[in-house]
Amino acid sequence: MLLCCFFAMLIVSVSGSVFAEEPKTIAVLPFDVHSKANAQRLQEAIYNALSAELTRAKTIHLIDRDAVTKAVKGEKIDESTAVSLGKELGVHYVIKGSVSELGDTISVDVKIIDIKQGISLPGLFAYGKGMESIGSISARIRTDILLKISAELKIVQIAFKGNRKIESSAIQQVLKSVKGNPYSDADVSADIKAIYKMGFFDDVAADVTSSPEGKTITFLLKEKSLITEIQFKGNKAVEKGELEGALTFKTRQTVSPEKIASSIDKIKALYDSKGYYNAEIKYATEKAGEKDIRVVFNISERERLYIKTISFEGSRAFTDKELKNTMSTTEWGIFSFLTDSGILKKDQLKQDVSKLHAHYLNHGFINAQVGEPQITHDKEWIYVKIPMVEGKQFKVGKVNITGDTLTVPNKELLDKLKVNKKEFYDRASVIKDIEYLTQACNDEGYAYADVSPVTTPQDKDQTVDVVYQIKKGHHVYFNRITITGNTKTRDKVIRRNLAIVEGELYSSSKLRKSYMDLNRLRYFEEINFQTEKGPDETLTDINIQVKEKPTGIFSVGAGYSATEGAIFTASVSQQNLFGRGQVLTLKANLGSRSTMYELSFIEPWLFDIPLWSKFDIHHFTREYDSYDLDSDGFGVTFGYPLWEYITGYIGYRWNTNNIKNIKATASKWVKEQLGETTSSTMTVALTRDTTDDYMFPSKGSKNSVSMDYSGGFLQGDTAFTRYGASSSWFFPLPLETVFGIRGRIGYVEGREGKTVPVYERFYLGGINSLRGLRSVGPKDPGTNDVIGGLTMLNFNGEFIFNLIKNAGMKGVIFYDTGNAWESGYHLNDMRRTAGVGIRWYSPIGPLRLEWGHVLDRKEGEPASRWEFTIGMMM
Repeated sequence: MLLCCFFAMLIVSVSGSVFAEEPKTIAVLPFDVHSKANAQRLQEAIYNALSAELTRAKTIHLIDRDAVTKAVKGEKIDESTAVSLGKELGVHYVIKGSVSELGDTISVDVKIIDIKQGISLPGLFAYGKGMESIGSISARIRTDILLKISAELKIVQIAFKGNRKIESSAIQQVLKSVKGNPYSDADVSADIKAIYKMGFFDDVAADVTSSPEGKTITFLLKEKSLITEIQFKGNKAVEKGELEGALTFKTRQTVSPEKIASSIDKIKALYDSKGYYNAEIKYATEKAGEKDIRVVFNISERERLYIKTISFEGSRAFTDKELKNTMSTTEWGIFSFLTDSGILKKDQLKQDVSKLHAHYLNHGFINAQVGEPQITHDKEWIYVKIPMVEGKQFKVGKVNITGDTLTVPNKELLDKLKVNKKEFYDRASVIKDIEYLTQACNDEGYAYADVSPVTTPQDKDQTVDVVYQIKKGHHVYFNRITITGNTKTRDKVIRRNLAIVEGELYSSSKLRKSYMDLNRLRYFEEINFQTEKGPDETLTDINIQVKEKPTGIFSVGAGYSATEGAIFTASVSQQNLFGRGQVLTLKANLGSRSTMYELSFIEPWLFDIPLWSKFDIHHFTREYDSYDLDSDGFGVTFGYPLWEYITGYIGYRWNTNNIKNIKATASKWVKEQLGETTSSTMTVALTRDTTDDYMFPSKGSKNSVSMDYSGGFLQGDTAFTRYGASSSWFFPLPLETVFGIRGRIGYVEGREGKTVPVYERFYLGGINSLRGLRSVGPKDPGTNDVIGGLTMLNFNGEFIFNLIKNAGMKGVIFYDTGNAWESGYHLNDMRRTAGVGIRWYSPIGPLRLEWGHVLDRKEGEPASRWEFTIGMMM
C-alpha cells in the first residue's frame, strides 16, 4: 500500500508540475473595525486568522505585514488608493474590508481589488457568533477568495476510470475533493488513500489536468477480482446450506485471504461439532471469466468419531455413572446413529463442567474444583478425561436469619427453609431459600429487599453455617397501573382481573396471580408486566402490555363418537363481546342419535361486581337403545368468589322432558315413564380452582362439591336430590409433560315417593368417564337394558405430552376405571379401560380424539372404541 500511495502521489506531483501556476501575490490591508470595546483585538484576530488561511494555499504569496504597514502609513484607504498601493507593492490583488461586532454577532465584509485591471471584484461576506468564530469565518473567506482570484484553481470535474463494478457514486462518498471547491494536492493525496482503504482496488492513482476553467481530477483505478461462485466438493455429511452459513464472505465480494482462512476455521469447527474431527478442509481459486474468480473448498470428511469413554480423574465420592448422569455429553451407544449421543460438542462440554461443579457444591463439597476437560482422539474414537479435586464434604451447620424482621416470625421462616432440611450443604437449596425469603419480603411491600447469604465453613467440624441477612429497605406502593395494546378489550375488563390495586403495598405474589388471571382469559396472545420506579423510591409503576387475539369464533366440524355415531357441529361464539368480557354462544350438534341446540350468554361481572352469571336456553333430543328423549328448557346460574380460588354457585333450571317411542322390548320401569314431565331444579355448588390454565392445565387442582334439588317447593313433576363431588389434580413433569388424575363420586335419591327419572340417573361410558365403553351401569334383569345407577364412582389417570408444540397439539395416554350401581359403592366391581388420544385447541374449539381399549371385556362388548368430541376438556 505504501508503494501504491507513493506512486500515486508521484503522479499527482508530476501532473501538477506540468500545469504549475505562478503564485498570486496578495496584500492584506488593515480592516476597518466597528466595535465599542474590542476594536484592536478584533483587528488583530481577523488579520492573523485570514493570513494563516491564505498562507496555506500554495498558489498564493502573501506580502509581509510590515511592508504593508509601511506603505499604508496609517492613512485611510479607498479603492483608488488601494490600486495605487497595490502597484507600489507590486501585487496582483489587494484585500480590504471591515469587521463589525453587534452583540455576540461578528460580521466580516471583504473586497478583492484586481490591481492589473484596476477594478473591485464582487464583495464577500461571512458572519459568526463570538470571537471563537473568527477562525471558521476566515476559512470560508479564504475559499471564496481563491475561487475569485484564480478560477483555474477550481475543481471543475472529478472522473473515475477502471471501476467496472464499484459505482462512481460509492467512491465519491469517501473523497475530500469536491467539484466546485478549490483544488488541493493534500486533498487528492488523502483521496487516493481513502479509495484504497475501501478494499475494492489493487491500485489507485490520480491524474490532474488544468484548463482555463479549472482543474480536472481523474482517478485511475484497478479493481480487485470478485468472487462469482463458491463451490464445495466432498461434503456428504454436512449440507451445502450449513457450510454456506459458516462462511465469512459471500459472492460478489472481493477476494480476501484472511476471510477465506477464517471460513476454513469455521467449517472445521462445524465438522468437529458433528463428530468429524479428522475432517480436512482446503481451498483453491479458479478463474471465472476475464477478471473474476471461483473459490472451491475441497473437503475430506473421513470417518465420524464418537466419544468412546468419559473418565474422571480424582473423583471418589461419586461413581462415574452418577457424574455422567449430570452431563449432557454422553458416550457412544448402540442408538447413536439415530441420536446425537456420543457426539462431542465443546460448548455443551463446557456447560457440563459447570454442571459437575454445581453437583459437588450441592452435595457439600464446597472446595471442589473441576478442571478443563482433556480431549484426545485417534482414527476411531474420542476420549474425554475430566480432572477434579473434591476436597472435604461439609454438612449443614447452624442456619439463622438476621437483619430486618418481617411480620412472619423468624421461626416460621426458618421452618420453611430448604437448606436446614439437608444433611450436607446444598448450594441449590440456598438459592431457593433466597428466592423464598425475597418473596416473603416482596409480599409485605418491600419491593427492593435484599437477601444475602453468609456461609461460614467450620473446618474443625466440617460444617457450613448459613446466615441469611435481610435488608428489607422501605415500603413500596403500587403507583400507576398503565395498560397498553388493548384496542378492543376495555380497561375495566382487564383491571377487574388484576389482584393488584393502585395505592396498595407492593406484592410479587399478587403480580404473578394477576398475570395468571389475565392469561386464563384467553383474550391475548402476549402479556407483559414491566415494573418501573415511580416518582420517588416508595412508589413503583406497573406497565401492562397486551397483544390481543381474535375472540370471535365461527366453526363447523364433523366427527364420530362411539356413543353418538356421526356428529356434525356448528358454532358461533364471541368470547369477548364488545370488549366487555361477555360471552355469547349459539351452537348446534347434529348426530345420528342426538340433536342439540343451545343459546347461552355469560356475564362474568354482573352489576360490575364479581358475580358470574350464565343464561341459556336449549333444545335436546336423543335416541337411547330402548326409548327416545325430547328435552326443552332454560337455565340461569350465578357464581361469586367466596375466598381466594374458591367460588360458590347457585343455579336454577326448568326442563320439559318427553319420553317417547319406547320399544316393546324395553324395561317395564322405562315404560312407566312414558310421556311428558317437567322438572324444576336448583343447584348449589362450591369449587376450588388453582390450575394454571383453563383448557390445558399443567399444575394445580380443581375440586368441587354440588347438590341438585328438584321438586318440592320448586314444583314440577320430579322430586329427587343428587349429590356429587369431583377432584382433579395436575402435576408438571420433565420435558413439559403433565400427569393428571381425576376422581368423581355421585349419589341420587328420589323423594316424595317418586322415582328418579331414567335421564337423571348415572351412566358411565364415553369420552368423559370410561373411554372405550358405553352405557355402563345397572341393567334391567328382564330386558338387559341399561337403566342407570343411583350411585357412581369414576377415576381417570392421564399422562399428557406435546405432539406439535407450536400448533398446540398434545398427546395423551390414559387409564379409566369406574361403575354405577343401584346402591352402594363396590370397588371390586369397577370397569377398566386404557388408551391413547390427541387433544388440540383448534380454531374451532378444543378437539379430542381418543381410542379406548377395554381391559375387562365382557361378552358382546367390542374390544375398543374411538371417542371424539368438540368442547370442553375434562
